[in-house]
Amino acid sequence: MIASLVLSVVLGLVLLGTAAALTRRKRNSPSGQARTAGPGADRKVLDTVALGLHALAEGRAHDVRPLPDVHSVVHSEQRLTLQLAQADAAAPSPWTSDVSGKEWSLDPASLRAAGTIGAGRAHPYSLTVTLGLHRGDRVLVDLSQLSGPIALTGDDHEVLRLAQAVITEIVSGPVGVLATVVLVGSATTPPVTDGLGSRSARLRTAATREEALADEDGMPAGGTHARRLFVVTAAQFRDESWGNAPLRETDALLVLGWITDAEWHVGVNADGSLDTGRLGVLVDTHTARFSGLVD
Repeated sequence: MIASLVLSVVLGLVLLGTAAALTRRKRNSPSGQARTAGPGADRKVLDTVALGLHALAEGRAHDVRPLPDVHSVVHSEQRLTLQLAQADAAAPSPWTSDVSGKEWSLDPASLRAAGTIGAGRAHPYSLTVTLGLHRGDRVLVDLSQLSGPIALTGDDHEVLRLAQAVITEIVSGPVGVLATVVLVGSATTPPVTDGLGSRSARLRTAATREEALADEDGMPAGGTHARRLFVVTAAQFRDESWGNAPLRETDALLVLGWITDAEWHVGVNADGSLDTGRLGVLVDTHTARFSGLVD
């Protein structure tokens, strides 16, 4: 009897220790933290990004200086950071430049203190969207800066999930307020559309390439700040020769699946990380694995 009682106590302590270790591991893991983030957390982060990009556009307009090309945006709890395609040390307040001029950053609290609102604010980076997390920090890329087709490759299910998360964030969030997403041909079918978390006037469909490029209805007002993302499957890309489509410099083309002539390949790995190829952006956990739907 005593031996059984002692064994039960020991087993109980072991189970409690295991549970505590798992809890600590989940708290310390970036992906564990990300899975707890819901729509409200996503919205707060994206509001901060939208405010920062608006402050950038407004500051450069005030200084009568050209806008920089933004390679990527990184949001952590303490800093919002821009990686620029070309060095430029003249960062407008509240942004500050590092010594190289290729990285600008600010404290998100400075944006909140200004009392401005991100939603509806015009800025030229409206196709900036989350790819995922790197070491717990949120990583966003401006798709309109990527000239040429962007191919998402990997497991079909994971590719669809990532594409759906990207589309939903653009058409529902404050960063993409001046962006339109156009699903074309086979990309308008349920495997793609059923997983979208939002219906929006900025999410449109077209049967063919000709229709997608010709129809300007629903384009948001915003002049040069308006952006379009066309989404096609690999089969549609080949069948309609999207490789030579007359896209604007501010447009982006997302291809679901492998194509040989993609300018940019983004591979979705089995562990949820991304291989972004020559884009060179590090992502440990892609956005569909952690983000909630944007309210």
